[in-house]
Amino acid sequence: MTKISQFFSLTIALGLLLSLASCGRQYAKGSYIAPNEVILRSDKFVESDLQMIADKLTKSLLEDSQFAGDSHPTVLMSLITNSTDEHIDMKSLSDKIRTALFKAKKFRFINESLRQAVKEEVDYEGGAFVDQKSAKKRGRQLGADYLVSGNISTIKQPVGRQEIVYYKATLEMTDLSTNIIAWTDEVEIKKKFRKRFTGS
Repeated sequence: MTKISQFFSLTIALGLLLSLASCGRQYAKGSYIAPNEVILRSDKFVESDLQMIADKLTKSLLEDSQFAGDSHPTVLMSLITNSTDEHIDMKSLSDKIRTALFKAKKFRFINESLRQAVKEEVDYEGGAFVDQKSAKKRGRQLGADYLVSGNISTIKQPVGRQEIVYYKATLEMTDLSTNIIAWTDEVEIKKKFRKRFTGS
């Protein structure tokens, strides 16, 4: 191969590499924004929807008169179900509600996700390797007074060049001793989008 051919081959290879690199996703300089800043750029469920639902439902529950005293009931937070056709991080919503309720210092929460790990640790501490003066004993865990559960559903309605997106989130607190719903409330979110058509 001549030096000219080698030069052209090298130039073509370099051009292909640069072309492939330019096809990758690139970002300009970034900056922080407020977590509660609302930016609606798609008709999907977004973080501002999650924040709005969690804030309103938490506020409603904390304002209920039956939980106004100093009883500090023990609560088991169940995962909120998703009846929409979208992927929604339901655990994030459930965690956000639980965190807000916890900070209000009106409820105690059972760590259901660590039950198996706690059981294994208590069983281990009951053995010969742990000083029994510090070992945690069986039968000391608290039972839940209430179970918190909920659901999110949606309706999307195209209207000409517009689309109306409606979400409804329901939360309820069930008394485990009676299976009676002690409290429930819902939040509705309605958004309007204008479709934009781009030429081919």
